[in-house]
Amino acid sequence: MPANRRNVDVAIIGGGPAGAICALMLALGGMRVSLVHWSGYAAGGIELVSGRARHLIEEHCSDFFRQAAPGVEVYETVSLWGTPEPATFNAMFNPWGAGIAVERPLLDRALRELACSAGVSVTADTKTVRIERQDGQWHLFTRPAGSSSDETETDGVYARFLVLATGRAAAQFFNRVPVSEPTQIALMTSLKAKRDKPGHILYIEAANNGWWYALPARDGGYFAGLCIGRDELKRRQAALKDFFVQELKRTRLLAPLLPDSVSIQPLTGRTAGVSAFKSMAGEGWIAVGDAAYAPDPLSGMGIELAVESAQLGARALLEAFQRITECNALTELADYEAAMRERVSSQEKIAAYHYGRL
Repeated sequence: MPANRRNVDVAIIGGGPAGAICALMLALGGMRVSLVHWSGYAAGGIELVSGRARHLIEEHCSDFFRQAAPGVEVYETVSLWGTPEPATFNAMFNPWGAGIAVERPLLDRALRELACSAGVSVTADTKTVRIERQDGQWHLFTRPAGSSSDETETDGVYARFLVLATGRAAAQFFNRVPVSEPTQIALMTSLKAKRDKPGHILYIEAANNGWWYALPARDGGYFAGLCIGRDELKRRQAALKDFFVQELKRTRLLAPLLPDSVSIQPLTGRTAGVSAFKSMAGEGWIAVGDAAYAPDPLSGMGIELAVESAQLGARALLEAFQRITECNALTELADYEAAMRERVSSQEKIAAYHYGRL
């Protein structure tokens, strides 16, 4: 047996909101949990935490968004989506109160620290490079971030259950091919823009070649994004940064917020749109968050669905662990997948209703 071997009940790969919340709930339920986190999977920029997602997180830590991960409250949404005048909606279509625009790295780190305080063993800056299933256990082979591919892998984590929380990158494990590949790219950057209206507002605006959004930042500016089709992006004539500024100046909601001279930070990009996998669970494993289903970012349901999937997954694993302890039952987790499919179906209907996609 390797000297550095760790035997746990659950190994979680990925330290975003879904992985951290799942780890927290499992540890509070009495399970031994190891979370392996690699920053290469992490999202950057500013993320909207809906009112309901905020409520779900604050059930575990009441002052979380006041102390651990402070952000900007978002009281309303101003949307220009195929209408002659802006249409205003409050609290992102939910009755749970204001959402929070928070820096995503800060949110992720604060949630991992919350899980760690509950007894979760968190291994940071470590990449899981290979997984094997032997004798009813999962073996995780890891390597420190930044090390070369020819360096020795560490065979250090052995677990009865496995949770994939690696976002869209989860396709590399088990050859999990998405049912549908998103066709959009989100280009994002921070803007030094003025706030000429009271309160804090999320702007959403349609464009000829995609859609825009702008979330308020703590420094008084905005974090803006353009979601655009991959093919449309390839057809652009200007350099990427110039193209972004040109399109931004054509907007009706966002352009009036800009100073005369637009100065933007370096652009970042990530895949946008809906992404779903054929399976969300199997023998001894589940996927949570975007590793199970990534909603359209326009729906505002990303963090909310991640937290919900983490809660559903944790409850399923706690029940499965109890069954094994009592009667050595099989570790299939079909109930979790059925519950997730039902939740995804409901979310898609809500999004279709609000954005006219039925």
